Amino acid sequence: MLFEDRQKNRSTGPTLIGFNQTQNEHENTVCPTHPESSDRILKIKEALTKTKILEKCTVLTNFLEIDDADLEVTHDKSMVKDLMESEKKTQEDINSQCEKYDSVFMTEFQNSMKVAKDGVACVRDLTNRIMANEASNGFAVVRPPGHHADSVSPCGFCLFNNVAQAAEEAFFSGAERILIVDLDVHHGHGTQRIFYDDKRVLYFSIHRHEHGLFWPHLPESDFDHIGSGKGLGYNANLALNETGCTDSDYLSIIFHVLLPLATQFDPHFVIISAGFDALLGDPLGGMCLTPDGYSHILYHLKSLAQGRMLVVLEGGYNHQISAVAVQRCVRVLLGYAPFSIELNEAPKESTVDSCVSLVSVLRHHWNCFDYFPSRTSLRLAQWPIVNTKVIYNYDPTTRRADTGEIIQDELASTEFTASDVIPTENMETLIYFNEGDDAHFDLEEDNHPEKPARTRRILKTLRESGVLEKCVDRNCERIATNEEIRLVHTKKMLEHLRTTETMKDEELMEEAEKEFNSIYLTRDTLKVARKAVGAVLQSVDEIFEKDAGQRNALVIVRPPGHHASASKSSGFCIFNNVAVAAKYAQRRHKAKRVLILDWDVHHGNGTQEIFYEDSNVMYMSIHRHDKGNFYPIGEPKDYSDVGEGAGEGMSVNVPFSGVQMGDNEYQMAFQRVIMPIAYQFNPDLVLISAGFDAAVDDPLGEYKVTPETFALMTYQLSSLAGGRIITVLEGGYNLTSISNSAQAVCEVLQNRSMLRRLREEKEQFATKPQKIESSCIKTIREVCAVQQKYWSILKGFQVTPSNYGLDIDDEAYDDDSIDMADQSSSSGSSSSSTRPSHNLEIMDSGPAHAVVPLATCPHLKEVKPLPPAKINARTACSECQIGAEVWTCLTCYKYNCGRFVNEHAMMHHLSSSHPMALSMADLSVWCYPCDSYVHNPALIGAKSAAHESKFGETMPS
Repeated sequence: MLFEDRQKNRSTGPTLIGFNQTQNEHENTVCPTHPESSDRILKIKEALTKTKILEKCTVLTNFLEIDDADLEVTHDKSMVKDLMESEKKTQEDINSQCEKYDSVFMTEFQNSMKVAKDGVACVRDLTNRIMANEASNGFAVVRPPGHHADSVSPCGFCLFNNVAQAAEEAFFSGAERILIVDLDVHHGHGTQRIFYDDKRVLYFSIHRHEHGLFWPHLPESDFDHIGSGKGLGYNANLALNETGCTDSDYLSIIFHVLLPLATQFDPHFVIISAGFDALLGDPLGGMCLTPDGYSHILYHLKSLAQGRMLVVLEGGYNHQISAVAVQRCVRVLLGYAPFSIELNEAPKESTVDSCVSLVSVLRHHWNCFDYFPSRTSLRLAQWPIVNTKVIYNYDPTTRRADTGEIIQDELASTEFTASDVIPTENMETLIYFNEGDDAHFDLEEDNHPEKPARTRRILKTLRESGVLEKCVDRNCERIATNEEIRLVHTKKMLEHLRTTETMKDEELMEEAEKEFNSIYLTRDTLKVARKAVGAVLQSVDEIFEKDAGQRNALVIVRPPGHHASASKSSGFCIFNNVAVAAKYAQRRHKAKRVLILDWDVHHGNGTQEIFYEDSNVMYMSIHRHDKGNFYPIGEPKDYSDVGEGAGEGMSVNVPFSGVQMGDNEYQMAFQRVIMPIAYQFNPDLVLISAGFDAAVDDPLGEYKVTPETFALMTYQLSSLAGGRIITVLEGGYNLTSISNSAQAVCEVLQNRSMLRRLREEKEQFATKPQKIESSCIKTIREVCAVQQKYWSILKGFQVTPSNYGLDIDDEAYDDDSIDMADQSSSSGSSSSSTRPSHNLEIMDSGPAHAVVPLATCPHLKEVKPLPPAKINARTACSECQIGAEVWTCLTCYKYNCGRFVNEHAMMHHLSSSHPMALSMADLSVWCYPCDSYVHNPALIGAKSAAHESKFGETMPS
């Protein structure tokens, strides 16, 4: 079957665990207590067996033997030959041979070569099976590790590069793009070197660097090494320059940098270089990541590539704690939600600096980083100055000390608990519905958008797709009691609704029009609404009956609820189903913190009002706002509406305005806002107000969110509360859209994995840059700027003038269009709050976001003399007549707009091959073929002419 067909027919399969059985034959004969020993694997086997995880996996120990030709795909023939000749040498000679390398040991009789080849055979076999859809994912528990071995030399306990070999096998099996994420505390420079000029591989490493003071002491381990040739932009080093980094630091990196980048790259296969030496308690790492922290990272990366993931063991030298981390990671591979973690600390300032440094050199290659400012996306007065210069402090003449003995019994350890043991029963997804909900309908309008056909169509789609039969479906007849409803709603409201049970049709229609906003009534409305609440409460009870993660639920009921306030039904909603469930979970099941995420295109004003002063229920909403002009009009639903009193900071609104938002915008909101804050809140239960009226083709929402993004949001939220998640239907009025979206959400709940591709291959971002609407970026910046006061995990990442030490007027910073042009240009004035010459001094005084221009480039010869009219810095794009972000070609001097507008400057380059353009905003020169800024004396004439046109004065020398 072709890989394209395997993508379309992706289904869940077993989790593979591979062991190279010969691993105990590879030992350090000079140092018997060396940390890279066979005890590492034995401890992992023991942990997986003790917690019954191994029973749930398919264990493989025998693999097709590989030959030298297989190894030579990633390693030079001379390297393979040199290592293989160890067969003829004594142990003494082998030890002498190893001294040529950095931190390498081998055993005689070719035992080490046999073990290393078995490890390679294991990773290749697992890769082949996963790519063939014979398995969902796998974990290669092999040694020796591999990521320090490059194409010419073994290094750092590594003989052959296992993950590089796995990547080549994936390419052979049909993958075109592979993501390698290296979590080892030491930089995997060997893997980096092998794929440095290969754009098929995105290599992302999070490692301790300390400006070169930490092994392997290489300048190439720093953020400024981003690949070369065709691979430029496909190498990412998140170099940490401080010890003690915690789960907060690592998850900040995941949400702010890695996930956006990996999502845009859109891999076919994901390989994790799983070094566990960043764990708290590791004798070599110096970091403070927890075993559960590792599992959360894996969980989110598993959303990529339809879940095709291979985890490969690298380092980790506290054997007992490493074994616990492996156990946690395999749980996630099996589909269990990771255990909850507490993020009590803000990410370190140095971690934020490392993230910003990396973004600064990658942002011109990847649109996903448009959220961050740069000189080409801000006006002159807004340039952020960040001291992210490359610093290298290591003296390369210093002799590197070998790793000495480590006594495992003297290291910190942790014990397994009952919750670590995998239950014997399978995980379940519960589906609740109410077959009698058709008794609630509009007496006047047959085709009212909130009609009984909504739930019927969803159930029909689930049944026909085969999803329903994989779940436990319940026609729930539970009727919520008065006491349960009054957990949220007033006695007066309930009594008023009870009077409708005896009204005639004419009276009901008059009552609905006179007393309510966008409500219709029948004599059975109250009963149907009680049953809707009852179904949600039943789901809460059954979720809490089992251990966290054993059950999740989809509740397909109507009428919806999130517009109903404590005292009033409104907006098609009678009772607030989700709000009652939140209070019920707290009262009945002692849930301390409940998260409500509302992705209905309309703001859930009723839910927000009910919990606006509550410190234990967080309400988060992504909705259409249109600057207050979208329903519900006049309600507090802007980014500044954050709660009051004890609830201040517990309402998080992402209010989109301006244009039709879609997948990219919703995914950015989740990465930048929703998930970081939700992680720090750390709920005991997640409730989703799942309105599908932001879906493609919905007549009321008019947004463009696909079923796949609804599924992705559900998957990401399932990482919280140990997997205790309940999705409750709200709005959604296109029957096809609502059914397809509900099916996608149900599939994720049932599979515990993202099996759908987020986009068709022809639309993938690596070949078609994703477009994030500028109004979306503006909104998310505003949200984060407000919310960072309450949630420390956001601090340092936000685009605010104070971050960068500049005295900037807030009004000047408020920029709807991310306009690079000076705003005074429309009036012809050259006045500015900052003198232009001073701005140029800022530009030359140090790197802004570490953007360092090239001093020369081979395309300078294409720069032509100025035309007779010189340069008009206040002109508009010759194609679209927009005056924002204008560039002039330095060959033909045609004016075109930049990539934040309509990309006509880029199109001009592609059609004409003219290589260089000058920005009318900041007077920088960009070379398209070199993919870099350039500053050279040959450009001074054009820059001076633009400066004089823009500011009315001669450019300072």
